[in-house]
Amino acid sequence: MKHNQVVAGILFVLFMMVIVACGGGSGPGPTSGGTAGFSSIRMEAVVEGANTTVDPSNVFVNELIRFRLTGVDSNSIRVVIPTSGYTLTGSPGGTLDSTGLFTAGSSPTGLTGFVHVTFDTITYNLGVMVVTPAAIIKGIGRTTEGFPATGVQIKALNAAGATVSTGFVASDGTIRMSAPTTAVRFTTNFAIADPGPNFYYVRQFAYAGFDFSTTIASCTAPLPALTNGIASNLSTAVVFYRSSSGFPPPPPSGCQ
Repeated sequence: MKHNQVVAGILFVLFMMVIVACGGGSGPGPTSGGTAGFSSIRMEAVVEGANTTVDPSNVFVNELIRFRLTGVDSNSIRVVIPTSGYTLTGSPGGTLDSTGLFTAGSSPTGLTGFVHVTFDTITYNLGVMVVTPAAIIKGIGRTTEGFPATGVQIKALNAAGATVSTGFVASDGTIRMSAPTTAVRFTTNFAIADPGPNFYYVRQFAYAGFDFSTTIASCTAPLPALTNGIASNLSTAVVFYRSSSGFPPPPPSGCQ
């Protein structure tokens, strides 16, 4: 089962790379060129009725998730863009209506589906996967300047350093992902959010008072103790160094 989840996560990563290359998904910077009076537009997923933004690759069974477009208007305010005509391809274990409401079923398929909507001649796409939550990791991923680190991947690792589950920083910086209780550490993957690298000039992050480098295999950060059915919060935000921060990061200090 863990092997299937990791394989599904890899497929999701490949799809997200295609999305970013086409300009229709969400990344750390503007998600598209300006259109229809908006300087940037993105598709995001929120829990219906709670307005809580989530990672669409970690939709929990039986959840109601609203997919929607938001854009930055002429006053630099992010607003929801009324949009209809949403469609779903693939079989992620749920259904989608034309307004963007996704109903997750009780039996995940282990497959990724794709939500699509067209606005002002541009089609936006976002992958969705339904999972049965085991333990739940929650936190915030942001840049050194305080912006959401949208699209950066979080990888939960077991004691042997193998990836046992993955998730993405959501559009508002939220981290919410399922992981088995065997997960004890984590690292990050910048490739989907910034394949350049241009936006994140080093593959490094800060957490709980230490710095960690993703280019060093053993340089991973500790997770809190995980319990099935319980949400465990990361002790601090996970902070990523933007190219525009104007200074180099300190040497990695949290490596084992």
